[in-house]
Amino acid sequence: MVTLSRSRVMGVALALVAAGAVLYFWPRKEPGVVEAITRQVITMTREAEAKDVSGVMEGVSERFKSDSGWSKQDVRRVLTAQVLRGQWVRVFTTNLEVHEVTPSQGDFQARFIFGRSQAEKLEDLAAESVLSAYLIEGTFEKEEDGTWRVVRAKYRPLDAAELL
Repeated sequence: MVTLSRSRVMGVALALVAAGAVLYFWPRKEPGVVEAITRQVITMTREAEAKDVSGVMEGVSERFKSDSGWSKQDVRRVLTAQVLRGQWVRVFTTNLEVHEVTPSQGDFQARFIFGRSQAEKLEDLAAESVLSAYLIEGTFEKEEDGTWRVVRAKYRPLDAAELL
């Protein structure tokens, strides 16, 4: 039978704590522009589906301007009105494309499909609900606080033929 002395047990415990601290504080590689923007679009889509307007707006810059002149406050008003009317239950993002412009800027394009349905899959959404869909193109920039936020965007409604 092997017995461990108190000092040996303490030494092993300290080594494990030190190893854990090194792993916890080890610098993590930041995601690239494409991955960071993709994550932000997915996060904003989830927040929209959860009807969390503040969560969606966290991804919109104070400097935001749309091609039709909307500001961040205008976007907040539209989203709030949509949430209050209960226009959608499910939100899907398809055909997401992201392109790095600079290390702190990237352009995106995606189709956002909103449906009044409990469908879990996009394939079931069309059969079970009323749909509205938009093609949104825009630009994200990494702001001083390190958060990627959309600074410019434009949209157009999609008809049913464009969804296929």
